Amino acid sequence: MIVILILSMAGIGLATFLVANHYRLVSAAFCEIGPWADCEDVNGGPYSEVFPGLPWAVVGLAGFVAVFCLSYLKLYYPELDRKGRFVPLLLLFSVIGVIFVVYLNYLEFAVIHKLCIFCAASHAIMIVILMIIAWWQYAGRHKAEKAGAGVTQSPDASE
Repeated sequence: MIVILILSMAGIGLATFLVANHYRLVSAAFCEIGPWADCEDVNGGPYSEVFPGLPWAVVGLAGFVAVFCLSYLKLYYPELDRKGRFVPLLLLFSVIGVIFVVYLNYLEFAVIHKLCIFCAASHAIMIVILMIIAWWQYAGRHKAEKAGAGVTQSPDASE
């Protein structure tokens, strides 16, 4: 879970930069690597907002903050998760995040024909978060099933 905290903090940092860049508070001119990579064209262009006034970067920031908060609570306040809903919620948020990533990558490659390096880094972080949470969800269930099977197979139960 600590890995999810670290990754989500990195995502928060990237998304915060992208929000500031979208509103022209900071420049990303150093991101212009060539004709195919330009963060300012991608993050400030016509496809950079979900709705007028709501940049995709804000949506990403909210997603990373939600993942951070849930993983923080799961790690440091496990008693708040008596019903075991934090990990499924983390899985849901990361799946939604990856759906957005797929759509945004489609826009970058097929429509805008430019890549935002910072966007790509945040997309990669969300994909890794999803993979870790999905593995953890599966491993947790698998361990619980194994432990449950071990309890029913105790020597006392067979007599």
